[in-house]
Amino acid sequence: MTFLCCGHDVGRAEARASGYRGPVAQRMKAVRVDADGSVSVVEMPTPRIGPGEALLRTCVAGICGSDLIDWYVRMKAGTILGHEIAGEIVEVGPGVAPFSPGDRVVPHHHAPCLECQACRAGRFVHCSEWRSSRFDPGGMADLVRIPEGNLARDTRKVPEGLSDEEASLTEPLATVVKAFRRAAFEPGQSLLVVGLGTAGQLAVRLARAKGASRVAGADPVVSRAELARASGADEVFEAGAGGSGELARRSAGRLYDVVFVCPGRIEAMREAAGLVAPGGTLLLFTMSGPQEIWTLSPFDLYFREVRIVPSYSCGPDDTRDSLDLLASRRVPVANLVTHRFPIDRAPEAFARAKDPEGSLKVVI
Repeated sequence: MTFLCCGHDVGRAEARASGYRGPVAQRMKAVRVDADGSVSVVEMPTPRIGPGEALLRTCVAGICGSDLIDWYVRMKAGTILGHEIAGEIVEVGPGVAPFSPGDRVVPHHHAPCLECQACRAGRFVHCSEWRSSRFDPGGMADLVRIPEGNLARDTRKVPEGLSDEEASLTEPLATVVKAFRRAAFEPGQSLLVVGLGTAGQLAVRLARAKGASRVAGADPVVSRAELARASGADEVFEAGAGGSGELARRSAGRLYDVVFVCPGRIEAMREAAGLVAPGGTLLLFTMSGPQEIWTLSPFDLYFREVRIVPSYSCGPDDTRDSLDLLASRRVPVANLVTHRFPIDRAPEAFARAKDPEGSLKVVI
């Protein structure tokens, strides 16, 4: 059997047996975000690795929903985007174990120290080392330097039988795994997912894998609503949450133990809050703009005992659990990738990802 990875068509077994690395060019292509929020393909020097580090040839880089939020992306002007990646190690520095050239891996773009108070409490995203660690120069590049901490503490080998595209969804699924953990989601509970992009579809599938009693979804995009039904949703409302009350009308008075809100819009959060069952949880998955304010009534929250739980990114335990779910096929993801572009066509890929009708996960 042969496989196509990063432009090299070689036998998987032969690649591993020979320690195949392929030529490491002195310069490479990468996807940079510009001051106006647009993206461009640039050429830059290949990063050099040091002790404990690895050089990764990127096979697949997914476009994250956060890469499409204008105000958020503009904050990253001048940097290389990309963190949903799967690839193949082509070079390792001194002292690296257990990774070798030829290994297929999924690295996380942030890695905690595992020793500070936040890490000991399992709050990895609040570790100062987690926040300061990152890929060099970014995941949407031909070659990526994986720093020592990321390699040692949150990089995992891809199990046999899992494709590069499927593996690239490890990080997106891990963020949903963490969100469910923070919401204390239990078998037999009901779930409503507002916003059926990639994270929403993964939430539907994870809820099914966890034994949800009822799963519903809401999205105004017809193709995404249809996919949610295929993902296992019992009911789907082809409606958004824009403050019009349409979502409440479509739900016909049904309330849910957990309401998973994907859009980072105050209107969506406010409307979704009204569909949380007494004692339930409003799970906020995406950040709002820094200047947005949500006015709510503590009186209502108090007597309904509704919890509001935000969930940001994920940690090494979530990466591990996510990869296990993918490898076991308990959360299937192969049909979530709808469009594929070579790196030279990255601007076109981003334009397609911004048009939700007929697209879901767009990868480079």
